[in-house]
Formats: sequence, C-alpha cells, structure tokens
Amino acid sequence: MFRVIRMYDKIEEVSFKELLGYSIRGEQAAHDAYMALSKKLEGLASEKFESLAMDEKRHKEELLKLHEMEYGDREYVVPDAEGLPPHEGTFVKEIKTVRNLIEAVDRAMKAEDDAYELYSYLSKRNEKYRTLFKYIALMEKGHYESLKAEKYLYETGKEKFEKDEGQDAPGFASMSMSAVLERDRQV
Repeated sequence: MFRVIRMYDKIEEVSFKELLGYSIRGEQAAHDAYMALSKKLEGLASEKFESLAMDEKRHKEELLKLHEMEYGDREYVVPDAEGLPPHEGTFVKEIKTVRNLIEAVDRAMKAEDDAYELYSYLSKRNEKYRTLFKYIALMEKGHYESLKAEKYLYETGKEKFEKDEGQDAPGFASMSMSAVLERDRQV
C-alpha cells in the first residue's frame, strides 16, 4: 500500500503527455520481455508468452493512436521514471531453469499489477479516454491472472517432480524448462 501511495504522489507530478509516453514505452518493454520469454520456451508455454507479447503490442498501438490524436504525432516524451512503477518489461533476467522462470513470472505479475494500477489511475484522471484506459487496465488484470495460473502450473510441476523422482526442489530447479517438458511428454 505504501508503494501505491508513493506511486500516486509521483504520478500527480507528471503531465498526461508524459504519462502517455511512459505507458507507451512500458508496453514496448513488456512486448519485448514476453517475446524473449517465448523464445526461451516451446509449445504451449511459448505460445502463452507470445500471446501476451501481442496484447502488449496492441496496447502500444492504441496508445500511439491516442498520442497522435491528442498531440498530432507519435513522438512521445518519457518522464524521469524515479518514483514511478517499473516498466512492465523489467522482469526478464536470465532464464535457464524452472526456478528462474517462476521468478520471472513473479516479477511479470508485479509489473502487470503496476500497469493495472497505472491505467486505472489514468481512467480516473482523463475522462475523455476513460473507456480506453479502463479496458487496458482490465487487460492488464487479465494478464496478471493468466500469469498467476502459469506460475501455479510451474510450481505444481515442481511438486510433481519431487514426488515422482524422490528428489528435492533443487533437482527440479536445475532442470531446463525443455527438459521438464520433454520428461512430461514421456510420462
């Protein structure tokens, strides 16, 4: 809650044009991050993250259209991010194990929650585009829920590995996602 209050304090100081630019950059960062995750995985897991990436790309395009309608161009300005929530795309780090993947999904969930809060705030701050911002906020909330389910699947797989293989979590965490998926195909 304290973080949300501090975030709103900073947001109040930033112009609508800058918040729009900040959001556009965040959507691009999220797209890039989800595509990076998609390329590290395969099958349905890869498709899940690619789908999220395409949603973020559509959000960016809608925000760019809004920027063009309001300011006559697509050249957006991004404010100093200190005090603002991190961009959605800051969650990808090295993904070599399922444990790394679970950690990345955790960070992505936080980023989606921050995006939801930001767009909810913008829907209240800008009546003219309230519907668009509410819609994007709901999409971000849907992303959060989707990632929550994805995380559950990975954690459940970890527990299944421990039970089936008689190994503890480090044994599972050291396996690559491809190895886990291949092992599950054989079962």
